[in-house]
Amino acid sequence: MNKTILIVDDELRIRKLIADFLVREGYSTLEADNGRVALELLAAEQVDLIILDVMMPEHDGWTVCRELRKKSNIPVIMLTAKGEEVDQLFAFEIGADEYVTKPFSPKVLTARVNALFRRIEREKAIVYDGLEINTTARQVSINDHSLDLSPKEYELLTYLTENSGKALSK
Repeated sequence: MNKTILIVDDELRIRKLIADFLVREGYSTLEADNGRVALELLAAEQVDLIILDVMMPEHDGWTVCRELRKKSNIPVIMLTAKGEEVDQLFAFEIGADEYVTKPFSPKVLTARVNALFRRIEREKAIVYDGLEINTTARQVSINDHSLDLSPKEYELLTYLTENSGKALSK
């Protein structure tokens, strides 16, 4: 399956550079020049990973990451000129998966994308007695029949399967 990466940066030249490298690796890309457009695209499109700048007009990267984490576990790579330790710690605190500072190597960024997808693929499925939970897509199926669960039902089912055989409190 072809993975789609959303590149969010207010600099066109950076978006195009990243897109060129990712397309060569076989990924599809979408682009947004500000946080508002990024949130609109995330609501309308299937996105597998986001490369997100911090300093942008109309919702900065911090805001986009916080909003995204309210409803999704899509991996986020923060790509920013903000290189201070406090900025990096804050990014991880609000849900970023990786942090890359500008200037950056497009080859190294692409390698980080590949590594993040490999790590996700290893972690993404929980299989338990005919039940399969795809934690990346937040999809559940029993014997290949898809289930439609509420977010709370999904979280509870995931928690119970990850803690199978343990006595759990309410």
